[in-house]
Amino acid sequence: MPRTHTLQHGKEGKHLSPYFHAREYKGKMSDIIFRRILRLLQGGDFDIVVTTKTGGEAGYIDYENNLIYLNPKLFPVEETLIHETLHILKPELDEQSIIEMSSLMFEHLDEKRRDTLIAFIQALAVGYRGVKSNDLKASY
Repeated sequence: MPRTHTLQHGKEGKHLSPYFHAREYKGKMSDIIFRRILRLLQGGDFDIVVTTKTGGEAGYIDYENNLIYLNPKLFPVEETLIHETLHILKPELDEQSIIEMSSLMFEHLDEKRRDTLIAFIQALAVGYRGVKSNDLKASY
């Protein structure tokens, strides 16, 4: 018989797989990281440039000028923003770890959160090159 856990909050006697708590924990961590990304963006320390001229990169950070460059033609711009802000928030992580984290977070974004990221990009954008501001749309 497989091991199960009793639900601690809610209906007594309901059994859950041992992986339920791990998924629940990942969801909470994703929420925490998303809130940290929003706080970083709200802090106003970085501006955004939306451009198709990124030398083949989906995005990068110019730390000297506090600019985040995003290329919406290569990957969904919301995913690239998550990726680049994770570099700022977690500088100790290697590129592969950042890719994995940003991909997982992006896959679990609902429409409201994708719209929120697009709104931040539009609010913080100091320039558009090769793309117009009204061309930016959330990818659903």
